[in-house]
Amino acid sequence: MGALATEQIHASCEMLDQRFSVLKQSLVKPQNKDKVIESYARLLKVLKAEVDYIEKHGPSMVPEIDFAEVQKNGSRLPDKFADLVRERGCVILRNVVSQDQAIKWEASLKDYVERHPGVGGHPKHRPAAWNVFWTQAQMEMRTHPSVLEAMTSVSRLWHVSDPSTPIDLDSQVVYPDRIRIRYPSNDLGQFPLEPHLDSGAIERWEDEENRKNYQAIFDGNWQNWDGWLADHRVEAKSDLYQTGLSCSTWRSLQGWLSLSHTNTGEGTLRLFPSLKLSVAYIMLRPLFHTGEYCDTLPTFPGAKPGKTQFFPTVEHHPDLDIERAIIGIPPVRPGDYVFWHCDLVHGVDPTNPGRFDSSVSYNACNPLTPYNVASLLRTRETFKQGKVPADFARGHGSWEMEYQHEDCGARVDNILSKPGLQAMGFEKFDEDEEGLTSGQRAVREFANETLGL
Repeated sequence: MGALATEQIHASCEMLDQRFSVLKQSLVKPQNKDKVIESYARLLKVLKAEVDYIEKHGPSMVPEIDFAEVQKNGSRLPDKFADLVRERGCVILRNVVSQDQAIKWEASLKDYVERHPGVGGHPKHRPAAWNVFWTQAQMEMRTHPSVLEAMTSVSRLWHVSDPSTPIDLDSQVVYPDRIRIRYPSNDLGQFPLEPHLDSGAIERWEDEENRKNYQAIFDGNWQNWDGWLADHRVEAKSDLYQTGLSCSTWRSLQGWLSLSHTNTGEGTLRLFPSLKLSVAYIMLRPLFHTGEYCDTLPTFPGAKPGKTQFFPTVEHHPDLDIERAIIGIPPVRPGDYVFWHCDLVHGVDPTNPGRFDSSVSYNACNPLTPYNVASLLRTRETFKQGKVPADFARGHGSWEMEYQHEDCGARVDNILSKPGLQAMGFEKFDEDEEGLTSGQRAVREFANETLGL
């Protein structure tokens, strides 16, 4: 590589510490180098055709199914439909709760923030993401039997190769998140959220256990990569730099429950509906940032140490073609539940040009794992005090606390179900249930002991 090319790389992409050159050189074994080069060339061709296909079909790329069909199938997505969801990395479950119930929850949330504007949110001048976590409506949503059943049904998209892996896909823990109410506006600063990946940035390459999740890609076999294998997700670290900004649970699928009628493009979610191809490109891109295979420069475009999100860009990830490949989801109604894989590129519409508010309650899928149990222990204590959850405390500043309000919803009697009590750490997980794997039993025992149940 010539001196001019090197200068151009320096100018266009941040050069990290030299230790990242060592890291990059360790990604691909020498005997696999030619295979990786060949696989990347093939990936670019397939990715181009995929982006053309996504652009042509738009929102219809997002699989959707009525939740009643899932319930009839034993709380599992039908096999062929599940395969499509695994391919696209996202799904909409329609009618998880009734429209009437979801509309009542939205009204209750709006009433709360209107009476308590001091809780604040982002942006400060007129919040769209409100700093509320323990309202009665949120607690009822998180612990509603149908909501928990929906979470379990998509959690079962995952699997393990080793049955002793300490994970229970049939049990959930609560990760208390905020609500989002995007009012009709052309204000670009209302809720800016560019295309990104959550749950770590450089950690996808730097953390040894996390890196194992992508080994097939580094072996030159991206076509065989299984993004739904959970064996190495359980102990993967997403915050090596302990910034306090990373999500303190492993969200196997991120998700939110719709509380409003929202059309495509009206301040709602945008997704790259092709999991395998997008992840393979993102993971291999640092090795080809010069256009040819190069593992000596300490460059990982889009990933910075200490940042908790990865940002693909048009400049550094041109073949991802995010301007064409990221599409708005189909229209949603109150009571619909949207999920997307933890590795899927996603963002939001820059504005809400519609006539109505676009309201959602964030509620991700968080299976029972040792890492998530540790998070649940903190969540339970925060709930008891009505305080801001740890992941959001750093940015809360001088805003009001919910425990200061007489109608704070941090009350056990706002939990609607036994699985909800378990997900909040107030009810013992069944260690003797028939058919448990050794890993399921072990993590339930660990949870009960850790929670003192």
